[in-house]
Amino acid sequence: MYYAIEAENITKSYGRIKALDSLSLKVNRGEIFGFLGPNGAGKSTFVKILLNLVKQTKGSASILGKPVSRHLSRRNVGFLPENMKVYNFLTIEEFIRFHSELSEITRKNIKSEVENVLRTVGLYDERKRRMGTLSKGMTQKTGIALAILGHPKLLLLDEPTSGLDPVGIKELRSILINLKNQGTTIFLNSHLLSEVERTCDRIAILNNGKIVQVGSTSDISGNNKHLELTVEGFNDDMEREINSLSVKNLVNEGNVVKVYLKGYNEALNVHTLIDGMGGKIFSFSWKGKSLEEIFYDLVKKKDS
Repeated sequence: MYYAIEAENITKSYGRIKALDSLSLKVNRGEIFGFLGPNGAGKSTFVKILLNLVKQTKGSASILGKPVSRHLSRRNVGFLPENMKVYNFLTIEEFIRFHSELSEITRKNIKSEVENVLRTVGLYDERKRRMGTLSKGMTQKTGIALAILGHPKLLLLDEPTSGLDPVGIKELRSILINLKNQGTTIFLNSHLLSEVERTCDRIAILNNGKIVQVGSTSDISGNNKHLELTVEGFNDDMEREINSLSVKNLVNEGNVVKVYLKGYNEALNVHTLIDGMGGKIFSFSWKGKSLEEIFYDLVKKKDS
């Protein structure tokens, strides 16, 4: 049994600056994994180490069961860089064919493979357009087509939604889910947190070279659940009593009260308390923070 990606105590130093600090991570085969962090957190450095473009100072890393220092580790890897370099004079079709000839796709399969990826990303009808005339979105789709050439077992995608409009983002989501269903592991860096929350099975949040949280999106959101009530007649006495049941002080936003309880069983006590003290409850439900809120809180807390 091997992981799609496995890193143990990866440290990368540039002089006194640590771009990565004892980072350990395991990505399961067949999952979509989101790697999140603010600019400068170390995300791109980690991807470069996986591709052996940068050598780690300490630690070890492997992809698809092979050390990243071995060129065979990248045989079944597709990569979309954040800023793709293109040959402006080539057509989309010529550009993709050029890359397919550099790969291990057999000559007899190149034509069908190029056509397949063009259709997958929705560029088949535009295939004769020159790269220098493309919009940012079409250039990004071409990069996605290059990444999925040859049916790689692992995809490393750096900001894959960059330049895509809402339709393009939705289409990319479908592509990624279909690839996952076919057994492809997808590792993506992205700042579009709402899309990560919708697409990824698990995520890691990186800040200052360290992973500050890792887990499924539902688990991370679940750890931040709170009871949200719409109440009429809420007063200071209620607030004091409820805070004695909570892990931290409630948040009162007018008629909306957010309560952070020790457990689900305390919810009925809150309802009974407010009702018994003369309050009137109009709504009563559990809410989880969005990934965007969790990301912001974790990054700001670590920076403070």
